[in-house]
Amino acid sequence: MLVLLLGLAAGSWWLARGGRDTGTPAGAAADKAPGYYLVDATVEQTDASGLATLRAHAERASQADPGGAVILQRPTLHYQPQADRDWVMTADAGTLPAHSQQVLLDGNVELRAAGRGPASGAVVRSEHLELDVATHLATTAEPVRIELAPHTLLAHGLHADLTRETLRLEAAVHGTFLR
Repeated sequence: MLVLLLGLAAGSWWLARGGRDTGTPAGAAADKAPGYYLVDATVEQTDASGLATLRAHAERASQADPGGAVILQRPTLHYQPQADRDWVMTADAGTLPAHSQQVLLDGNVELRAAGRGPASGAVVRSEHLELDVATHLATTAEPVRIELAPHTLLAHGLHADLTRETLRLEAAVHGTFLR
């Protein structure tokens, strides 16, 4: 009778596994917890007073390893370092590095002021942009195109202080402004 019960227990265990041999030690799967993914996701960061300072929306957000970087597909960021300052950034992809106050944007990156004042018509374009939430700086060492219709300004490298609303172009600045 004991042999029959052991046989049934072993058979049940084998069927519960789907009859497959995983080839991994018994505790290995439990040691590595899976990451996650979110579709049509919005994540917010708030300051100490509870004011939302960063709202990141992505078609898909994924994290392969718990505690690792979060990868964003087609992100749109609304960054508000102060109550009267609101910036919108879009890109093909983005990364929220683990344990960091930075957002890395890649591919067709656009930065613009969100609908206020004369600067709201200006669009900054680059292939890469790094937003440092702690210092309120947006930077890139890549080529940059600034469009303020009907004018265009080209440069290599950008340092934008999003609280002071100042922009410094690093090198190779070219543009024409006609009356």
